[in-house]
Amino acid sequence: MVYSAFILIMFANYLYYKNLYNKQIQYIVALLDRQVQIIGLSVDSTNNYFVSDFNEISYSEDLAKFFKNQDNQDRAIDKMKLFYTKYGNFITGIKLFDNNRNEYTLKKDNTIWLDQKFILHVQGDIFKFDQMVFEDKKYEYFLPVFENNNVVGNIAVSVDYQKYFNEIFSVFNLKDYQWQWVVSDSGEIVYDNAGKKISYSQLKTITTALIEGSIENIVHSAVIDGSKPKEIISSYYSTQLLGRDLGIVFSAPTEFFQKYIIRNSVFIVLGTLFLIQVIIFIFWRKLNSQKSETKRLGESEKMLFRLIEEMPVGVIIHNKDREIIKANKVAATQYSYSGEEDMKGKIFPETSVTDVSDYFAKNLGGSFNPDQFVIIKKEVGEIVLYRNSIPVVFMGEEADMEILIDVTMLESARKQEAKANVAKSEFLARMSYEIRTPLNGIIGMTDVISKYELNTEVREIVLILRRSTEVLLNIINDILDFSKIETGRMILDEVPFDLREEVSYCADLAKTYITDKDVSFSYDVDTNIPESIVADPFRLRQVLTNLIYHSARNTDRGEIRLNCRQQSNKSGIVTLGFELSDTGLNFDKASLKKIFGDFINIESKAIKSSDESGFGTILARQLVEMMGGELTAESPSGIQGDKGTKIKFTITAYSNDRIVKNLNQENIKSFNKIRTLIISGTQNRDEEILGSLHKIGLNVSVTTFQKLTVNQIKANLNSSEDKFSLVVILDDEEFNGFNAARAIWENNLSGNIVLMMITSNDLKGNYMKCITMGVDHYLVKPYNASELAAMIQDSFPYIEAGPESFDISDIKSDLKILVVEDNKMNQKVISTMLKILGHSCDMADDGNAGFNKAKEKHYDLIFMDLILPEMSGYDTARKILASEKSILIVAFTADNMPDTKRKAELSGIKEFIAKPVRIEELKKLFAKHFKKN
Repeated sequence: MVYSAFILIMFANYLYYKNLYNKQIQYIVALLDRQVQIIGLSVDSTNNYFVSDFNEISYSEDLAKFFKNQDNQDRAIDKMKLFYTKYGNFITGIKLFDNNRNEYTLKKDNTIWLDQKFILHVQGDIFKFDQMVFEDKKYEYFLPVFENNNVVGNIAVSVDYQKYFNEIFSVFNLKDYQWQWVVSDSGEIVYDNAGKKISYSQLKTITTALIEGSIENIVHSAVIDGSKPKEIISSYYSTQLLGRDLGIVFSAPTEFFQKYIIRNSVFIVLGTLFLIQVIIFIFWRKLNSQKSETKRLGESEKMLFRLIEEMPVGVIIHNKDREIIKANKVAATQYSYSGEEDMKGKIFPETSVTDVSDYFAKNLGGSFNPDQFVIIKKEVGEIVLYRNSIPVVFMGEEADMEILIDVTMLESARKQEAKANVAKSEFLARMSYEIRTPLNGIIGMTDVISKYELNTEVREIVLILRRSTEVLLNIINDILDFSKIETGRMILDEVPFDLREEVSYCADLAKTYITDKDVSFSYDVDTNIPESIVADPFRLRQVLTNLIYHSARNTDRGEIRLNCRQQSNKSGIVTLGFELSDTGLNFDKASLKKIFGDFINIESKAIKSSDESGFGTILARQLVEMMGGELTAESPSGIQGDKGTKIKFTITAYSNDRIVKNLNQENIKSFNKIRTLIISGTQNRDEEILGSLHKIGLNVSVTTFQKLTVNQIKANLNSSEDKFSLVVILDDEEFNGFNAARAIWENNLSGNIVLMMITSNDLKGNYMKCITMGVDHYLVKPYNASELAAMIQDSFPYIEAGPESFDISDIKSDLKILVVEDNKMNQKVISTMLKILGHSCDMADDGNAGFNKAKEKHYDLIFMDLILPEMSGYDTARKILASEKSILIVAFTADNMPDTKRKAELSGIKEFIAKPVRIEELKKLFAKHFKKN
């Protein structure tokens, strides 16, 4: 068998390599033909231009006067040198002589010209026609020199064929594999660069073709250094050089390619035979081991089937078409089949994404992936199965093994716990909203009472009442924050701020806590911390004030220290470490766990004499964890013996370092000098934003974002006049403004212009995108016009700032105001505050009454509670604005959640005041919208 395989392989290799050899020869012939044509055409070009350029020397200058006129002589020598330089690879010298025995010669030795004039002893022959002369083993080409139509001399050039051919053939000479030679029409080999003594056969064939001007190739033989004749391939080209008919020949031996192919074929054949032997050996070993492997697989299969049957969970194996191949008794019971055999061939049902998603949405399973569960409806109740899918190969085909674990009991318990937790959180949130209503009355009335002249005792009572309501309001806010955290509704802001200013603010606040105590407060902020960071400053302030308040309440003498350090700054992600130490009370571990633990109970209050709520420290820990850090506490603090507590916590923030921009804004001293481009989507333009930009006086142009928008900006920035100084990108749910910002960034335009993003689709991570794309300002709707102007003025520092202060006398006094509020106490509070500010108002107890009053009378301002009987504040505002868009409607509510603000904005409500309202907030509202002039 091996012998037959060897013969077959040898024959196949012979045919293969014979074909390969023929293709190789064809390739070599084509290559030689191409090369010989390239050289032949080069020789043709040299021949044509050489004679033409040589004749130009003879006829363009009067060479008969060469030895008589110096100017003629100088011009002729310059042309000879130019000719010599051009054909330096062919000629070796130039001479000029006349019939008076005068002669001039010109040669070049490397870069040095050698020329001389002399008188001959004997007058040389003068040729009357141009001709090539071979004399003294060199070729000279002569041209006649005429004077008055008589030949009076010759100009001659000496040529070196060997030198010329050596140069033009140097690139193609590969010695043993390819060489070149030149043959004359008489069969004389005038040039050969093979480096060996070679005699060629069929020279007559080549010389005959030479006479006929043919370009062909032949296979013939050559005797090299007296050895046996060897077969070669020759391609030849017929040409002429200075009157000589020559044949340019490129030759290559066929023997080299034969040896190369035979040598490779032998190696491959031997390698193939060896490979066959190895394959036969492996196949033989495989056959011997297959029996034992088959036996082992059979035993493993039996064990797998038994394992599937005995597992206390449901197991279903189905193919890619979801057809059930194998199931166990538990799975049959789960799907209400009498036995596992009844399930074979059935289609395993797809997970109903809608049903499962709805199920877990209703039962607070948001932390799970719906695909992980299967809900099977029963006549009574339902079964919840936890599902894990594993790709397997079963019975020789790809399949999936579904592991189904009955978690009905666990899910039932989890639902009850989740419902109880939501009910608790919603109850706390609702109670905090309800408590705000009487608080609004108390705080409002204390504001009003404080305006009157009071004796010292009464004023002290009013201050205590005001302070008590402020403490109660803080407690309510803490309760709200707890309910948000527990229900997952709290969202951290991403806002740039100065950490040092925040810490300084908290330090000033801390000093008010220790005014009556012998306690000093000090703080230190690491200089390595960036000047501006991105995080939630309000929540950080909440953490710091709660913890400082805790330390101040428990420290009667000594000191409180706050230190802030930068722990790391990697790729703009900054980890900040805070350490708050005091010399107050010493707590054991159990007490610290109660103070900073997960749950609030009656024991959470560490000091019985304090009026602290007990929420602050636990809320601080939860907020720290939301900000990507952790909080720990230990006692003593290490400042003074065994006294005090040390609280350590970390948060994660982002560096607000921005790219340095190449901006020249010294000439922009007013808003109308800012040439602004607005980029929006293809949908309807946001007229409210455009109106606010026009209102502050910007010079605005509007465009929709397209592929050409970036080129438009680039062309504008390259122009000398009317350059854009500000580009405002409008981002909303329909148009992703960050695509435009990214295109500007990728085209390196962000560094030459101020960029602002105004969005009505505020998403987490948007601000960080702005930093990475070179966007200078990020503004979220709804916003104040003053906020917009301040941002723009921050980027254009030479704009003169307008006056910021206002006087109540500058506000219009004849305003028509309507208050839509169902609570009589709140009506009294708001009407009293408006009266103090010099305004009267009408009242409406519900939404329908408010709408009817707005129909009967034109109002400048409407305060609208959002939760009203009959018709909600949202619907009331929407109906009022449908008929009269110029009315300013202000939300007046205890619910200040972000979703509530967004819903109010969509209803057309422009401003938002949270209860309890304060007189200062009303003043700012009137100053913003109702100034005189």
